[in-house]
Amino acid sequence: MPLDPRILAATPMRRIALPLVLGWLQALALAGVLLLVGRVLDGTLAGERLSLGTITMLAALVVTSAAAAAASTLVVQRSKNTTERALRRLLVGQLFSVGPLALGRERTGSLVSTATAAVERASAYRAGFLGPIIASLTTPILVLAVIAWAIDPLTAGLLLLLVPLIPIIIVAVQRAFRSSTGAYRRSAAQLSAAFLSAIQGLTTLTLNRAATRTGDELRMRGEQNRRRVMRLLAGNQVLILAVDAVFSLAMITGAAGLAIWRLGDGAITPGQAAALVLLATLLTGPVDIVGQFFYIGMTGRNAERELSSAIAARPSRPEAPGDDAASSGSSRRPTAALELRGVTAGYERSQSVLSDYSLRVEVGERVVITGPSGSGKSTLLTLAQGLLAPRAGTVLVGGAPAGSSDARAGLAVVEQSTFLFTGTIAANLRVAKPDASDEELWAALDAAELRDDLERAPDGLETQVGESGLAISGGQAQRVAIARAFLRDASVLLLDEPTAQVDLRSERLITSALARLAEGRTVVMVSHRPTSILAADRVISLGAEESNGAQEPNGAQKANGSTNERAEHASGADLSRERGERR
Repeated sequence: MPLDPRILAATPMRRIALPLVLGWLQALALAGVLLLVGRVLDGTLAGERLSLGTITMLAALVVTSAAAAAASTLVVQRSKNTTERALRRLLVGQLFSVGPLALGRERTGSLVSTATAAVERASAYRAGFLGPIIASLTTPILVLAVIAWAIDPLTAGLLLLLVPLIPIIIVAVQRAFRSSTGAYRRSAAQLSAAFLSAIQGLTTLTLNRAATRTGDELRMRGEQNRRRVMRLLAGNQVLILAVDAVFSLAMITGAAGLAIWRLGDGAITPGQAAALVLLATLLTGPVDIVGQFFYIGMTGRNAERELSSAIAARPSRPEAPGDDAASSGSSRRPTAALELRGVTAGYERSQSVLSDYSLRVEVGERVVITGPSGSGKSTLLTLAQGLLAPRAGTVLVGGAPAGSSDARAGLAVVEQSTFLFTGTIAANLRVAKPDASDEELWAALDAAELRDDLERAPDGLETQVGESGLAISGGQAQRVAIARAFLRDASVLLLDEPTAQVDLRSERLITSALARLAEGRTVVMVSHRPTSILAADRVISLGAEESNGAQEPNGAQKANGSTNERAEHASGADLSRERGERR
């Protein structure tokens, strides 16, 4: 599978070319130092005194070589950081584009591993490895050119015969360790995913007395991963030592033999012979890169392929569905708050949760959706949020295609289980309105029946909610979601059984807060107990005849009553069950 062009674009060629040029400059400066050492040796043998010009030149070359090495290190580190930010921004943007339904099928641990370790390895390879390794691989050509120009062309030509061994060695090493490196990467990712899943489900594991067994399984996986790493490293080190010893010995011994031969023929001076042997050490530099190739090169290439697969996933919704349908109907009748026109949708191609379904909710109307599990209640709300693209038909919110910026600006959602970010109450409320003042936050909390609880808390708005809201009750978490909806001040309110997992006292408080929130807004609510929450203008029963004699506009058909609605699974039912258990 070819790499996604966006991964390649994250590291512009100039970030690779600059370390390459600096590597060449460092090698040429060091070669100049070694040539001067040979010239000083010849002068000493001839009884000449060391001149100030030679000392100055020697010092300048040493400083140049050191400065090039330091600059290369600085440039590489900065480039790695920039590339890492670009890759992570690209990946996170793609995850947001794909949407929660598609992400619900992925293990959280795998996604975290991709967004952290894989991004770091890919940036280290692309921005921090390619330039230096190309410089190291091409340095022998520069050194041989220096030898041919300053010492002896014949010797340079003979040493050139050994240079092709460098790429042959690296390619052989790559093929030998490709499978083991891939196995290690997969094992490490699976271990990360399993560990995070165990942490997230710790309450469930403890209640079911499975924590010890899960810990043993994680320990076994960790040991297997450790053994894979050690096997890879052991083989790596043995091969590096063998290659380094053989190639370095061959190159330096060959250079020494050629130096003695040409010195005996009178073709070169003793100082040039010494410089030739010293320059031969620069020819062995690429072999040192073989070690880095395992740690950075091979893991980096695998990480790039992993990232490419992750960002190649197709979004679960189009960018702007239904534009034509929106414009065609807008001139004939007033814009509806929510409208579904002939919608067919589902989570598997072989099944449709809603089939050719139409619904029109007028501005200011309160509609309650009921029906058995699998009839399409949550699917309808998922379509309205633009998180699921219909296979046929159009979904409009305020006349705008569902999922568009205009549509989402007019929506507020309160679900069965509220996700809270680790942090404070204030930080979680400002997710809805980042510039909200403390006074606005207190007003929203007052409207959501949560102000009294927080005023009694010692930290007030700075009260910590804990990991995923574990530090507060389920009822309080739901009222935080309602306070968010107050801050958004949206015109359309979507409610998905907001009292399904709370106690009776919390249900009364939430019901009161929702009644206040619904004033002056369009409400679409999913509930098995609609009369216990809000007085509805219309009650629609999916998979059954509509109550109160209400009929769908334009002869709309009911949902097909699929027995396997997948919305809860795809949008986080596991988290909902987990929160329900811990309450």
